[in-house]
Parts: sequence; C-alpha cells; structure tokens
Amino acid sequence: MHLPIETIYYILYIKIQFFEDRMEILSPGGIPDGLTLDEIKDGMTAVRNPQLVHILDKMNYIENYGTGINRMFESYDGTGVQPEFKVTPHMFKVIFPNLNYNNKSKKVENNLSDADRIVLLLQEKGALSIKEISSYLGLTIYKTRKNVRELIAQKNIKKIGQSVNTKYKSR
Repeated sequence: MHLPIETIYYILYIKIQFFEDRMEILSPGGIPDGLTLDEIKDGMTAVRNPQLVHILDKMNYIENYGTGINRMFESYDGTGVQPEFKVTPHMFKVIFPNLNYNNKSKKVENNLSDADRIVLLLQEKGALSIKEISSYLGLTIYKTRKNVRELIAQKNIKKIGQSVNTKYKSR
C-alpha cells in the first residue's frame, strides 16, 4: 500500500504527520509540572492526565510509564541520527527521522529552487491542489501559494478549476 508523502492523523487533538523522511507528533500544551526536556530525558516523569494513565495501566496498554523518551533515544543508537524535540509552553513536538529513508536520490532535487521542484512535481503527478503540492514537497502552504502565483505569472503552470476544486498543472 502506498501512502501519500504526508499523511495526517488527529487523535485527541494530537497531530501525527508522516513524511517520506520523518514522522512528527505534536501534542498541544507544554511539559506538565514545570519540568524541562533535559529532566525528562534524565528519567523524571510528568503525567499530564493521571486518570488516563491509570486506565491505560489497568488495561495493560502501558508499562513502565515515564520511560518512553529514553526508549526513543535507544532505538536510534548507532544510526547517526536522533529524535528531535521542540518544546514551548503551548506544545510538545517530537520529530522521528525515518531510518529507511534514502535521500541519495533526492540530492539533485535538493539543489533545485522550490519553484522548479513544483514544476517537476506537476509534470510527474499531473494536476494537484496547493495542499497536495505543499504536502509532497514539505513546503508551507504560504510558500507554496507564493511560488504557484509566480509560476502562473511566468506561464510555467496553469490553474484548473475554481474554489475548493482548484488544481494546478504544468504547461
């Protein structure tokens, strides 16, 4: 089964995104109890929802809670990459590199401008929406729209359809 480059799941307001080269999990809210990321990495625990932990523990869905961060790092030992954490008072984000991703074939593509990458993508895939282009190339919606407008003005791509049905196609 072939998943699109980016697949998004929302589970209890937790956003999980799958990309070719990584998986990102974003949880709203910062670290509870005023702990720091370094303290959590050292094994300190902070339970955001004790009732949920209790229920999951009774149902045997969790074991040794508070060990997840250490196990994440252990699973990447010897690979040359590590999970990345971004923590603010309003969010907790973990980025897991895909150990099976081969970026050697992407080196040529990485030397291209975003606009050139959009044109190549549309030549390969056919008509796509702004959201699909953004997802395939890992660009923000804003950056994608800006590039698409410029490409239309340069007559490198054309707009098909209106409103929510709008797609873009290479000429």
